[in-house]
Amino acid sequence: MRIRAKFWLESNQGGFLLGPGTLRLLLAVEEQGSLKAGARAIRLGYRTAWARLNRAEEALGFPLLERHSGGEGGGGSTLTPEALELVERYRRFLQGLEEELEARFERVFGDWVSKSAPVKLVQ
Repeated sequence: MRIRAKFWLESNQGGFLLGPGTLRLLLAVEEQGSLKAGARAIRLGYRTAWARLNRAEEALGFPLLERHSGGEGGGGSTLTPEALELVERYRRFLQGLEEELEARFERVFGDWVSKSAPVKLVQ
């Protein structure tokens, strides 16, 4: 037996803001330099990636990407300052949660199961 956990952010109205998949997408866009390349890097369809970010932007009330039009060097995208701050805060929130959950699991279930399966956060 093991504990599994996945954390995401929602608006007060229940709208999706940020979770592990969107975090991976944002980091891939930042690394690859465009939404198309970032989506491809994590094996996500462009339309799905665009819809996911669009939905999050609407719920957040600010853009996550600065989109640069094509030209001689081609277009691309970078994360907005607000997106960078959101990513940083989300990652900081996740830090240490695996250890905290594993300790709580051990306190509650330790005498019931072996400790052979550690906690794993889905990120």
